[in-house]
Amino acid sequence: MTPALTIMALLTGTSPDVVTPEAASQGAAPMIAEATEWLLEGQPLPADLDARLRLLAPSERMRVIVFLRRSGMLSGAGWAVDDLLAPATESLE
Repeated sequence: MTPALTIMALLTGTSPDVVTPEAASQGAAPMIAEATEWLLEGQPLPADLDARLRLLAPSERMRVIVFLRRSGMLSGAGWAVDDLLAPATESLE
């Protein structure tokens, strides 16, 4: 775990491996930092990525999706406009 993720976990009281509503309230930065770690470690995107992205506000969600696309981690079909612009959800469900 990088120092940045350790600090995020300490400040938010959350595990850096799980994006929670509290971490999502900080915007895209924690998720982008986590995705950078996945990229550098050669790990795939988590299966619950869509649910994690839905925790973010639409503008922050788009920032993460753009980062993931530009980094080459996210490929395939895009998100529907309605899904991109939907309000943030309150849980990972």
